Amino acid sequence: MSDEQITQSVEPQPKAYVERPVVEQKTSTESANQSQDADIDIPDYGQLVQESKKYRKRAQESESQLEKLNKKIDTERQKQLEAQNQWQTLAEERQARLQEVEPMVEQFQKEEANQREQILSDFTEDDRQTFGDLPLSKLRVLHSKLINNNSVPTTSGTPARSVNPQNKDWTKMTQTERQTNWKDIVKGYALNKK
Repeated sequence: MSDEQITQSVEPQPKAYVERPVVEQKTSTESANQSQDADIDIPDYGQLVQESKKYRKRAQESESQLEKLNKKIDTERQKQLEAQNQWQTLAEERQARLQEVEPMVEQFQKEEANQREQILSDFTEDDRQTFGDLPLSKLRVLHSKLINNNSVPTTSGTPARSVNPQNKDWTKMTQTERQTNWKDIVKGYALNKK
């Protein structure tokens, strides 16, 4: 055998096992570089909103079609019952509907009466008799105009009539009028500053 073959066949002996302490690997707190950030897909929100609107519109259209079809089916069924002279069945169905709706109607009427009384309580007796029979919507408008609109009308900045009896604007007075009313002018400015 040659020397090369002998060295290849001889295996080195394993080294003895030496226990080493556990070394924690440091975690990287570095931020990802910009090339990694560019890889993340950012959704197109405008396109998502448009798609959502499209689905919502489609759902609303289908709901309205379903409601129309249900009404159409109900009217067809009623026509068939009328044609077959089954008045008893029709009367029972309508009675059941009325019983479902009656509590809601009664509650609505109570609430409307309470609102009417509350609005009319702000009016005088004569106004209550005059406006009591108006529809609630018109009564609300009238109430807002008459009662809730108790604001003081705007003036041209002139003082009250007790200070300025002619209600003349001080800037438009002649020199002699200003001299004769100078005391009132000063009093008016003093009242405005308070």
